[in-house]
Order: sequence, then structure tokens, then C-alpha cells
Amino acid sequence: MNDLINRQDFLRAFEEMCSCTDYGWDERDFRSLIKRFPSAEPEIKPISYADCSNAMLKMWIDNVLTDGEYNKIMDKLNAKHRGE
Repeated sequence: MNDLINRQDFLRAFEEMCSCTDYGWDERDFRSLIKRFPSAEPEIKPISYADCSNAMLKMWIDNVLTDGEYNKIMDKLNAKHRGE
């Protein structure tokens, strides 16, 4: 079940339901309040080298990857990490 909301949709629905001036708020107060809620689209964060190498090692240990596949991918990952 996904219970994330889209801020813009929430803003429109709330503005239709009531007037912010009824509560002594101006539009800036309301927009400031809504920005404290998390976005419906989470921030995309890059995967760290450590996380990626640990995942590779786990897949190799669990026999998801062969020795050759593991070494080939890790060589590329290490080269990228070193900036080659």
C-alpha cells in the first residue's frame, strides 16, 4: 500500500476545502507548513562504493554470481572508484 501524497495535489484539495484566511494564515504560512511534509517522490541517492561492493560479495557468496562474473564486475567497479 502506497500512502505517499503529492504536495501539489494536497495543496489544491486543501485550498478547495477551506480558506487559509479563516485561520489567520496567509499563503506563505500555508506553503511553509506544507513543505515540512515529505515529498511523494523520494530523493534519489547514489549507491556508495561500499554498499555496491558488499552487495556484490553477498551475491558471490550466495552463488548468484560465478567467480568470473564477480571478478569482471568488481574490476569495473574498482576502476570507476579509482577514477580510471
